[in-house]
Amino acid sequence: MTGQFVAQELHRRRLPVRILCRADPPAWASAAGIEIAPGDLRDPPSLARAAHATSGIVHAACTFTDPAIDIAAMEALLAAWRGGAFVYISSLDVYGLASGLVTEDSPVTESYNDYARGKVVCERLLAEAASRAGRSDHVMLRAPYIWGPHARARKRLVSPRLEDGRPIVLPGRDPAEWAEYQDVWIDARDLAVIVAESLTRPAGGPLNVATGHFSWDHLHAEIIRLTGSKSPIVHKPLDEIADEELPRKELYAQTWRFSEARLAQHLGSIPRRPFDVTVRDTVLHRDPAPTQARGDDATPDFES
Repeated sequence: MTGQFVAQELHRRRLPVRILCRADPPAWASAAGIEIAPGDLRDPPSLARAAHATSGIVHAACTFTDPAIDIAAMEALLAAWRGGAFVYISSLDVYGLASGLVTEDSPVTESYNDYARGKVVCERLLAEAASRAGRSDHVMLRAPYIWGPHARARKRLVSPRLEDGRPIVLPGRDPAEWAEYQDVWIDARDLAVIVAESLTRPAGGPLNVATGHFSWDHLHAEIIRLTGSKSPIVHKPLDEIADEELPRKELYAQTWRFSEARLAQHLGSIPRRPFDVTVRDTVLHRDPAPTQARGDDATPDFES
């Protein structure tokens, strides 16, 4: 998903764009005349071919499930990196279940899950490659939940439980506690602008990228309103919530706060869509035609 919005933003800026694509070109790329490089994350030589003679690399693709493939793909792209900046879409998951205020100086961990381990290792590979070459034209954008008008983003927000009208169970004993359980988000269209700016002004290290924090209660109430779902929101103490009611329930009971101050210092103020607009555009999105959905499915999985 992220890759589509990045490619469209770069094309809007009249920059030549080449995208890696596993199968038939997606309709949005064909309509824009964007160059297609056939390939796959599991095929390192195809990545080298895609990166050949480019003036910069944006690496947004990820398997989500196999860090060995992700790491090998990063190694292939770094071996082919010659001119221009290297922008890597990483994840706030590199911090694990952190607490308090989280900045780029907070420690990262490979033990949180396989997905995060792959991100941590890929970040390290990029930093080491840049250091060996004496380069600073790179950046690791540590992104949170990425939403926007795309079928994949909608699927993440509108769960089968909500579509079926079943109760949405969230942790918290009272409204004060509900409001403390937060996470962070960004609109894919705004992230694409940050990526484009980073190609010309790379930070030379990691940057937290987030538009704002949301409470789980507020998010689900808004999704229910937009979809007309009959799901009630039920709050329970964390230790009383069954796994089938809320998988990975500990994630929903975090009170972390992520700082984006370094990004603002480096790139300045970049306009962002407000929470209600991004959630609305995501939840109410419908693919315009089956051919586009097939095209998007043919592209690599992108960061979420």
